[in-house]
Amino acid sequence: MSADPSLVDGPELLGLIRRHIAEVLITPVERVTPDAALMADLGAESLDFLDLLFRLEESLGVPMPPKEWSRWLEARFRGQELRTALTPSTIKEFVTETLAG
Repeated sequence: MSADPSLVDGPELLGLIRRHIAEVLITPVERVTPDAALMADLGAESLDFLDLLFRLEESLGVPMPPKEWSRWLEARFRGQELRTALTPSTIKEFVTETLAG
């Protein structure tokens, strides 16, 4: 099964990511703005990201391997503070790159 192209290429992807983040963190989706820092602003922890990856796999029908997530984080955020750098928008970047790869 592959991801729905209209979801992946459209604005719905960010909405899907925001909804999943809200579910994982048990917070209103309104708090999960595109630029909200998942850790610093919303209190996400490392296990929350594994839950998020699993939910994205289920929704999109494509693998989101944790090893790829780790590699992407290291390359994308080298020298940056992850507590403030990870946002729904950056998660969308990871998903988009993963689907394109």
